Amino acid sequence: MKQIRFTILLFGGLLILLTATRCKKFLEADPISTITPGSFWKDKADADAWMAGIYNAVQTTLNTNWFDWGEVRADNVKGAGTGTAQTKFLNNALSASDPDIVGSNGTTGAASWASLYTTISLCNYGIKYYPQMTSENIGGATATYTDYLGQCYGLRALMYFYGLRVWGKMPLITEPLETYGQPTQFPRSPIADVKKRILDDIDLALKSIGTNKTNKYNMQKAAVYALQTDVYMWFQQYDLALVASQNTITESGCTWVTNAQSWKNMFTDPSTSTETIFNLYWDNIERGGGVGVCGRLASGSNTNNYMITPRIFQELFDRTDPATSLPSDGRLTTSFDMISYKTPVEYNALNGAFGKFTLYDPAAKRSDGQPGGAFVYQANGECNVKLPIYRFADIMLLRAEALAHTGKYQDALDIVNTVRGRVGYKTQAKLTDYTGDIVTGIERTILTERQYELLGEGKRWFDLCRIGKMYDFTNGYTYLTGIMNPILAGRSGATKYEGTNIGRIMFPIASAAFNANRQLVGDQNPPYDE
Repeated sequence: MKQIRFTILLFGGLLILLTATRCKKFLEADPISTITPGSFWKDKADADAWMAGIYNAVQTTLNTNWFDWGEVRADNVKGAGTGTAQTKFLNNALSASDPDIVGSNGTTGAASWASLYTTISLCNYGIKYYPQMTSENIGGATATYTDYLGQCYGLRALMYFYGLRVWGKMPLITEPLETYGQPTQFPRSPIADVKKRILDDIDLALKSIGTNKTNKYNMQKAAVYALQTDVYMWFQQYDLALVASQNTITESGCTWVTNAQSWKNMFTDPSTSTETIFNLYWDNIERGGGVGVCGRLASGSNTNNYMITPRIFQELFDRTDPATSLPSDGRLTTSFDMISYKTPVEYNALNGAFGKFTLYDPAAKRSDGQPGGAFVYQANGECNVKLPIYRFADIMLLRAEALAHTGKYQDALDIVNTVRGRVGYKTQAKLTDYTGDIVTGIERTILTERQYELLGEGKRWFDLCRIGKMYDFTNGYTYLTGIMNPILAGRSGATKYEGTNIGRIMFPIASAAFNANRQLVGDQNPPYDE
């Protein structure tokens, strides 16, 4: 075991200490020696350790942000706990200086860039040094270094894509900052430049990244194609999204699961599923502490912060089998405790937890004391959910949307019907059901199916934002505002997305960033203060 501390310079002179190790998967927390990054890349163990450090940084970045960026402000959830932070998120009351939003020191909350740019910085080092190791064929591991280089490009693209969707313009830092003589302050780059950087990184990743179809915890070529599909759909480039999604299908080798239990296994044992593409690995013992989704939706140690809205529970509950009049959509019965709350009324009254990522134990004691099993919710610090970043149904439903926008309506509905049928809901979406604006009608059907399928997976907010004209606060975001403003109007003290507050669709940049990086001054997302 070799432990090494690196001091990595980020923009604005902000110093972030990271630890890299020669552990199997993750970084140690207590380094015992210090060297410079440039003198690190001596053998394959160094290369492995750096790659482990990058994934550790991705975990840190997405621990709670995976949910807070992509889910909490959407129509999927309502408050279930008593904390002030979730009320501010739900009420569209974000602030650039509020500790609940930016963290106690301005660098740890959902509005902070610190962990995002730490990950980007680590990728930058890998992009510089892995080719050097490849050219020297150190230890005969050229294939490994080439794959790692592709992963660095792919993960950097993923981080910038998160930044683009959450904040819009982002500073573009693509070189490792190794000396005090280098620039450390960067302005925000235009949307077009950030988009180009993401797509260029994707292209570079595809040139060298591995093609392992069984490794679901490292980014491989199928995951890069999935990211490419997502980016093209974000910018409504439907023809390109169709190409990228077909490449994802081909490269992933994914096949549809065939029943609700197999669907459930995607979240409890993703490495064995035929539908998973890229999951973020998590083990609370190796990583230290649990991933944040348990505390958000289904805690075994505290009251969960949020609950899936009773409306969605009701809609899934109403998807019945005509022969039995019982709920037939297996995503309901494998995600919600239908013993503790048999009806939507009971679910609402009990602030029901969400068991999608939780194992069902047939030997566990039921809430009514009777035998029959129950969900066993993990304690916050023991939460080991393997967060799904991209999976087959996600990409296929994006493909369906692209098909609808290119006139292939029946092909789009065929995908919707497959997604439904594999979990037991047999009611078909039919082309004859649509009149008038058929594209919008089918698109809305697909978006609803995505809402049910990807519930709790950090996708819904981005779907709300993605529909309509992007970054146009005058003519865009009609899908989002049409759904969210009526909800916000019913919450005490909430702010609707309208007038000058339409800009609140974007996150504020944390005030600490302006203090560290003077080139940001005057470029806050309105209507937030710096």
